Amino acid sequence: MHGFWDYVGAAAVVLVGVGQLFIGLGILRQTIERATLWLRGHRARGTITSVGEERDSDDHRVYRPAVEFTAATGELRHLALSDTVPSRPRIGARITVVYRPDDPEHAAALGIAKGLGSLIVFPILVLVGVASIVLPVAYLLGLDGVLSWSEQATNHTLDRLGETLAGPLGRLRRFLVDRFG
Repeated sequence: MHGFWDYVGAAAVVLVGVGQLFIGLGILRQTIERATLWLRGHRARGTITSVGEERDSDDHRVYRPAVEFTAATGELRHLALSDTVPSRPRIGARITVVYRPDDPEHAAALGIAKGLGSLIVFPILVLVGVASIVLPVAYLLGLDGVLSWSEQATNHTLDRLGETLAGPLGRLRRFLVDRFG
């Protein structure tokens, strides 16, 4: 039987896992959005016109360049890029920007570094998030023997799973089968 703190600890780990999953899926969404922009967006040569200084979440100094470019429609656009960079870019430097054809105000500097970092971080966050959710639940259900390599522990776990399914879950299954066929 598990004590109160087992449940509290398991709930805390599950919450951390859910948070990591959300962060990982958010990174995946941003990576897909960036890749779609890079693949389908229009490209233009632009000039850095100003640089704003900010602080990131770790209180490091980062810079947000503003760029001026001419869209395919011939309109001159001036906007701050959505991404920050760790070193101050030179005003007047020429860069390639990519923007949505239907929304030139949504532009990003053409580069690959952030995309590669996201592809490395995303699977790690998702894997740790899933493990942080599954393992405490398995422990609380008495299925923690699955993690051991001994045949005895595995058999014990399978017996516990059978008991769990035959108990409340078995009754729920029978009710659903009787009710909905």
